[in-house]
Amino acid sequence: MTGALGPICMRLALCLALALAIPGCKGGANLAMQGEFPKPLIMPLPLHVGLVLNDALTGYVHDEEIKGLGHWHIEIGQLQRKLFREIVTAMFDGVTEVPSPEAAQSVDGVLVPSIVDFQISIPQQTRSDFYEVWIKYSIRLYDAGGALVVEWPLTAYGKASQGDYSVLKDKDRPGMHDATMVALRDAGAFLSLRFAEVPEVKKWLAEHAASN
Repeated sequence: MTGALGPICMRLALCLALALAIPGCKGGANLAMQGEFPKPLIMPLPLHVGLVLNDALTGYVHDEEIKGLGHWHIEIGQLQRKLFREIVTAMFDGVTEVPSPEAAQSVDGVLVPSIVDFQISIPQQTRSDFYEVWIKYSIRLYDAGGALVVEWPLTAYGKASQGDYSVLKDKDRPGMHDATMVALRDAGAFLSLRFAEVPEVKKWLAEHAASN
């Protein structure tokens, strides 16, 4: 009996050792986000604004350890630069990047986007088919004198179905990447289409229209 069980036990031990030795077997993903954003098809407002893309935004990284499901490291900071350059230059006739609202000169206002929160969920957590991403932004608008006009909350959402990656051995990396890209594009669309409808922004726009 011992002789018959010996090889089986050895094989089980070898399989366990290999499983522990293979990196990433717990899941998770390490992502440096890359991608493009469509230019919004909107009529630009006849204003010149400053745009602040500070280090907290452009260096933003989400780090999360999901118990039993691996470590998730998502670098989205560099894409923030691309996102807001693309969207804000479509929204206004003129855009100048500035280090701070106080440093802006000869502009009608200054936009300062920031990330307030970033959350993810994965299929193993929710027992669903989706990788999901929520990004909460704060979009601050300052007038030409440096006074805060509005601090507008913007929440973006993206998801990707794990079924779209069924042929891949590693589904987590592309699934989370695509869900994050959908959320970022959602943020761009929401900003470009809804910002001018915020009551404080409408008032600011009306004051500029009246003074010209």
